[in-house]
Amino acid sequence: MINKSVIVTGASKGIGAATAYLLAKNKFNVAIIYKSSDKEAKKVLAKCNNYSNCILIKADVTNDKDCKKIVKETEKKLGPINILINNAGKTKFVDFQNFNGLKKKDFLDIYEANLVSVFQMVRACEKSLLKTKEPKIINVSSIAALGIGSSIAYACSKGALNSLSLSLARTLAPKITVNSICPGYVETGWHGSSKEVYKKSKINEKLVPLKKSAKPEDIASSIMWFVNSKNLTTGETIYVDGGYHLKA
Repeated sequence: MINKSVIVTGASKGIGAATAYLLAKNKFNVAIIYKSSDKEAKKVLAKCNNYSNCILIKADVTNDKDCKKIVKETEKKLGPINILINNAGKTKFVDFQNFNGLKKKDFLDIYEANLVSVFQMVRACEKSLLKTKEPKIINVSSIAALGIGSSIAYACSKGALNSLSLSLARTLAPKITVNSICPGYVETGWHGSSKEVYKKSKINEKLVPLKKSAKPEDIASSIMWFVNSKNLTTGETIYVDGGYHLKA
């Protein structure tokens, strides 16, 4: 059996790192894409290479040339791409009421990282994906798409990402499936120091119906459901948030 190859963007930390590791444990060959966290990325690669053939690519997915470079290097070292997981993203923490806390540049930077980069990666990967059997695209969005979260700019970018996923699902059918995962609060360094992460986790647990907060591994496990599923699901969005969306 030939191992399938997967690209995971934003894979040096958090959800991306957990996803890369779980894929490797399941014998997928993984291209671990990261922008700046060299030390963390090398640690992820070392862990993943215990299980399968994985590579590290330093690139900025907001740069179209870098997206093409990712595909070229992945194909050269791992073969045609079976699965693309768009996880890279950014935010700026600004209270929704603080309109003056967001500038035009903040919106554009966040949209570029959370939305435009996904389109560029899909465009760069399309031909390679079509060389494989049952190719898949999985976009990591957020419950923020419902109009909540770290800032209005971030919420809007994730709402747009969900819309992009639907557009891509229609456009790339019947050969490529496109689905989205919308995490709620996840215990990662995204939310600050370990003390801050713990504090926010306990606040979240009081708010959500299931009284639980997610760890990166929980989101990775949900992503694996799409990875392992037959190609009968496309244009779907799964909320992995302890039921918080039921209250939003």
